[in-house]
Amino acid sequence: MDKKWMILTCFFSVLTFVSSVICSCLVFYNEKARTDLNSSKVLATGNIYKSASIIYNQDNKLNLSGLSPGHTIEKSFSITNNYSNTIKYDIVWDKVITTWNYSDNGLSAHPEEFIYSLSCTNGEKIDNKQMPVEERDYNILSSLELKTNKSNECTIKITFINNGLDQSYNLNKSFSGTYKIVVKE
Repeated sequence: MDKKWMILTCFFSVLTFVSSVICSCLVFYNEKARTDLNSSKVLATGNIYKSASIIYNQDNKLNLSGLSPGHTIEKSFSITNNYSNTIKYDIVWDKVITTWNYSDNGLSAHPEEFIYSLSCTNGEKIDNKQMPVEERDYNILSSLELKTNKSNECTIKITFINNGLDQSYNLNKSFSGTYKIVVKE
């Protein structure tokens, strides 16, 4: 009788060990896949990013050239806080390369005709701000807060303003860069 209990105990011990290893591997690879997916889009200090979900409904990269006056692009994204505390985050421009600040063929540059607006469900809003024109990071909005188990959905709208005049001086301009959410403590 003792031999049967010993075999049964060994069998369940091995079964428990194997299932623990499998579950640990699944958790590790699931977290690694989620982190890899968000790594180019989310920067965070500590481990807060593991509890903050950021979804870009379209690609958060912009490669714009050959725009005509009146052209508008809209993109949306959301951030959800699953962390046990309120989180702080910034929305920033990154890796900006643009020719909107350079004169062409003796014609003055008019970067003020290339603007963006941002509106979020939390009430944050920016209207008609000039797009960045230098190769450095730009804050769109800073030190925003998001309470536990809340979401904030935002839409960014980028426009080449049509002023009703000849704007051929801006027709060969280009812009590339990303907008992203940076989660902080």
